Amino acid sequence: MKTYLLLCLCLVLAACGPSKNTSSNNGASLDESLQDKNRVTISLLNRIRQMPGVIIRNGVPLINKTSNSLYNEPTQPGATIGSSEPLYVLNDYIVGNSFRDINQLIDNNNVKEIIILTGSDASQYGSRGAKGVIKIITN
Repeated sequence: MKTYLLLCLCLVLAACGPSKNTSSNNGASLDESLQDKNRVTISLLNRIRQMPGVIIRNGVPLINKTSNSLYNEPTQPGATIGSSEPLYVLNDYIVGNSFRDINQLIDNNNVKEIIILTGSDASQYGSRGAKGVIKIITN
């Protein structure tokens, strides 16, 4: 009888022992999990819209450069300056100045990071990056 009680006690203690912690860095994995879920539910346009300094006009993102009046929209009716869209760079390859083109190329689930470049940071792209650069990095 004593052996039976001792055996039961050992089994109970073994079952109540320390549990395994499956995630060593729970805070970071939770943040990554939320970012992964947001990638699926938020469109590319809305993700770019959330970046600082970006505004949306006519369904396309524009980099707000209030300090540089040369690239602001024309004030006189009928005047045009050309494309006011920023340059889009996908995984270090220049795609062009059309949001519609980049939106067709990218699956929003694969976007890892979006970086906005202006001023001297965008100067490495020459005159094409004069209206800013939106770099998109995918998985």
